[in-house]
Amino acid sequence: MSGRPDGSPPLELRRELALLQRRHARLLERVAEDQRRFSALARSVWRVQEDERRRISRELHDGMGQNLTALKHRLSMIGEELAGDAPAQAHLQEALALCERTLQDARRLSRLLRPQILDDLGLEAALNWLARSIGESGRIDIQVQYAAPDQLDADLTTLVFRTVQEALTNVLRHAGASHALVRVVHRDSSLVVLVWDDGRGCDTAAALAAAGEGRSGGLSGIRERVELGGGELHFDSAPGAGTRLRFTVPLQHEGSEQ
Repeated sequence: MSGRPDGSPPLELRRELALLQRRHARLLERVAEDQRRFSALARSVWRVQEDERRRISRELHDGMGQNLTALKHRLSMIGEELAGDAPAQAHLQEALALCERTLQDARRLSRLLRPQILDDLGLEAALNWLARSIGESGRIDIQVQYAAPDQLDADLTTLVFRTVQEALTNVLRHAGASHALVRVVHRDSSLVVLVWDDGRGCDTAAALAAAGEGRSGGLSGIRERVELGGGELHFDSAPGAGTRLRFTVPLQHEGSEQ
């Protein structure tokens, strides 16, 4: 099959190339559509998980918690009636102590599943609560700076909270930090979230490679959440120089619910 005098490919070859280009374009369109469908399905699954967490959390807090509080009250009343019975009082005090421990466990599990403050008071209040809780348990001074809209999409609120929660948990477990900062700002049509700590840091390339291979659950989970929200993640660290994690997510995402 010879070429044309002007050096251009023969007609048959040009037709085959055009056909291959059309097939390639259709294939890319199918891949993009499959990715959109997968992302929509992943967001739906994640939304169902959070709804179930919310339901169980409220049942623990409002159901079991209220029952245990009522039980404590009844036991205290019985204690008043048996004021002169020292052995019975001892058993009652043990029962009251067990009831109190169980009540505290139920409340702790409720907050771990889905902190009620996130639904009742919003993202800023929930982040401040999270910073206090993790800061007190790890003796870390965690500051929160918040400059974002008061009303945010429910999915976006959950995504930011869960991502910051995972990032601060990593700081608590691995960083050995004494100070940390959470900053949430509104820029153009996106939220920009920064989580910084002054801990021991790590090798950025190694950490990102481990996350890409699924060997770093914390960082890979953060990346998955950010990508699920249509955002971008930036991770910067060095041994002895702390860690800076920043992610940007759009305020409105295709398929989000208002």
